[in-house]
Amino acid sequence: MKTLTRLILLAAALFSGGCSFFGIEKSAVDVAELAPIAGMQAGRVLWEHDLGKGADGKGVTLVASLDGSTLYVAHVDGKVEAVSTSSGASLWKNDLDVQIGGGPGVGNGLVISGTTEGEVIALSQSTGSESWRATVSTDVPAVPVAARGIVVIHTNDGKLYGLDVATGEQRWLFHRTAPVLSLRGASSPVIEGNSLYAGLDGGKLVKLDLMSGRPAWETPIAYASGRTELERVVDIDGLLVLGPSMLYVVTYQGDMAAVNKSDGKVKWRTAYSSYQGVISDGHSLYASDADGYVAAVSPQSGEILWRQKALSGRRLSPPVMAGNLIAVADLEGYVHWLSPDDGSIVARVEAVSSAVRAPLVAQGGTLYVYGDEGELAAVTAQ
Repeated sequence: MKTLTRLILLAAALFSGGCSFFGIEKSAVDVAELAPIAGMQAGRVLWEHDLGKGADGKGVTLVASLDGSTLYVAHVDGKVEAVSTSSGASLWKNDLDVQIGGGPGVGNGLVISGTTEGEVIALSQSTGSESWRATVSTDVPAVPVAARGIVVIHTNDGKLYGLDVATGEQRWLFHRTAPVLSLRGASSPVIEGNSLYAGLDGGKLVKLDLMSGRPAWETPIAYASGRTELERVVDIDGLLVLGPSMLYVVTYQGDMAAVNKSDGKVKWRTAYSSYQGVISDGHSLYASDADGYVAAVSPQSGEILWRQKALSGRRLSPPVMAGNLIAVADLEGYVHWLSPDDGSIVARVEAVSSAVRAPLVAQGGTLYVYGDEGELAAVTAQ
């Protein structure tokens, strides 16, 4: 295997698609100690609130979703909350009495979560009252998305569902045969106009018509290689970046690639392994890889411009642009700000007391950090 994982837990269950899933527990790289850096700023915690259990070590995909001045968060034990960005105070809360596996996503006036038992639950964004429930084939580890009257759900057996935003009724279903093994999780689709882009297990990228679910194209981004099934896992589970004409994607144990949005043709590929995905500031691409290295990549050629290794083994969150800096969080609850010019670490703060797996949420220079044990904090680099 490509020196990426040492501890792998195989899932005990086989899902309806015939696939088993595993989760990454530890990088093969030793955890780097956080040494003082000359001239590094001490970031500030603006507020912190303990909202509940969070992911609670269950391996679920819980995030904080931002809309205006409100954050929406979910807890594994079924609580969904709306939280003020100014103070962290709860605006409303609904206890759904389920185990949430992915979410919440926000769109079309709804707050949408998927459960570990294959339910999709939509709440009113303004009040938190339940709007509808729907059933899908298996658990939902990806954050649901909604736009133009369609809620899109990506299930753990690789299916994409289009549900009616008003009723939860199924409008369409897209499915491709999944590989024997894949990472525990699924990428959240990205919607642009009437187009839907989604990464699949097995390293494929698809473009669908949002209203009908019909595929416009399917493109393999990475190809399985290796002697064992574990070595041959090449999933797309992370964030996608949409540019004016190109889409940027990265696979686990495979490649980063630039793909033409109109026809799915690959412009370039470069060897890169990440289950977190890729982001852009309009000039460069940035990604944290499976070993905890953060890199800047040229969107024109795929050339690695710089690589920061000081956070190796620290199980980094997906990077995010925070003002004019790049930010990542780690397994101990620290947030690190990096210069986009050379990757140097310019600021650091301990935001929460638990690991941060959820993507950081940026609003200007403020970051909202959601820890695995349910702590939510607002931090800045200065």
